[in-house]
Amino acid sequence: MKTRNTGSILLFQLVLLTLLLFQEGNPRKIINSVIGPYIAYGERFYMCEPNNRLLPCRWNIRASHFNPYKPKELQRLTGNVTSTVTVNDDCWAKVVVDVRSNNQWKENAFVFNFNDGACRVLKENIPAFYKQVLKGKDEGGCTIPPGVYEVNNTPVDWSFPKVPLLPYGSWRFRLTFGKAENLYACFVINAKNVPKTD
Repeated sequence: MKTRNTGSILLFQLVLLTLLLFQEGNPRKIINSVIGPYIAYGERFYMCEPNNRLLPCRWNIRASHFNPYKPKELQRLTGNVTSTVTVNDDCWAKVVVDVRSNNQWKENAFVFNFNDGACRVLKENIPAFYKQVLKGKDEGGCTIPPGVYEVNNTPVDWSFPKVPLLPYGSWRFRLTFGKAENLYACFVINAKNVPKTD
C-alpha cells in the first residue's frame, strides 16, 4: 500500500464485503452478531525479533485479564517499553494482522504499509497507548525519544478512532518499524474484540 489512507479504505471494503456476503438474513442481525462497534483487549504482548537478535526497541508488557462481566472496565498494563533510538515521522511502519479462524491463524488478513510517519500513525491510531505508555503529547511534532517508558497497573483505553467497526474475533497484530533499511522493533499483540455494550 502506497498511501496512509489505503489501510482505512481496505478495512472499509472488507466491512462492505462481509455485509454483502451475509445479506441473505436480516442485515441488522448480521451487523450486531458479526461486525460492528467493539471493545478490544490484549491477551499477550511479546517480541518477534528475527533470529533472536536484540532490536533497539523492546517491550515487556503484561495486561490485566478482561472481565466480560465488566466490559467497560479498562485493561491495565504493567511493564515497560525500552528504546535506544528516536522514533519519529522519518520512520516507516508495517502492521500485519492475522485472524483466528477454524482453530488456526489465517496470516496476512490485513497488511498496512506506511513508508513514513510511523510516530504519527501510532499517535492517530492508538492514541491511549501513545499517551499513557509512551508519554506522548497531543500538541507539537511526534517524536518518541530514547528511554525507558514504565507503566504500573496503568489503565489503557484500546480505542482505535480510525477503525470504528471490525469483525468480532481473535487477532494477532505484528508491528514492525524502523528507519531506512534498519529494523527498530518487532512487536506482537494477541488480541480479541467483542461487541460494544451500551
